[in-house]
Amino acid sequence: MPSARTVTAVVVGAVLLSACVYSGVRFADSINHDFAGGAPAPSPNSTWLPASYGTLSPSQYHYGKAVAQSAGKDVIAYVPQHHPHGVLTVPFTITNHGDRPYRYDITVMVTGAIDPGVPQSAHISSDGMLPPSTTMATEINFESRDEVPVQDINVRIANIDKRGPST
Repeated sequence: MPSARTVTAVVVGAVLLSACVYSGVRFADSINHDFAGGAPAPSPNSTWLPASYGTLSPSQYHYGKAVAQSAGKDVIAYVPQHHPHGVLTVPFTITNHGDRPYRYDITVMVTGAIDPGVPQSAHISSDGMLPPSTTMATEINFESRDEVPVQDINVRIANIDKRGPST
């Protein structure tokens, strides 16, 4: 006759095995249910970028309201977003309205993210030549205090250096 320990071990093992099988079946069933109607449409937000660059117009990136833009609307900054640990992210789109590729190097100034009147600067770029008639999305992070409302933060495009291919 098996000992009580052996019987207990077999029962516990059977219970654990049953739990694992049931969990796996439920998980597979939930995946099948999720995709029964096809793949879900991606939700447009600032963490989802359709492509590094392409033929989307700036509004199709769903960043919301523009808070700063260059004279030719090549560079557009959108409402900043607070993230944990004192990080402020400012989304941008860069659009090459020209008929040849250009490299964009941009200086951005943010005022009020830490203290009123205290500016911070940073640089963003197109990371190489941006083809004609294309838009790319990018973002830049600044240090901030979470309690500062985003409407009190001033974003300014300070300088744009636009360079074409060497001829």
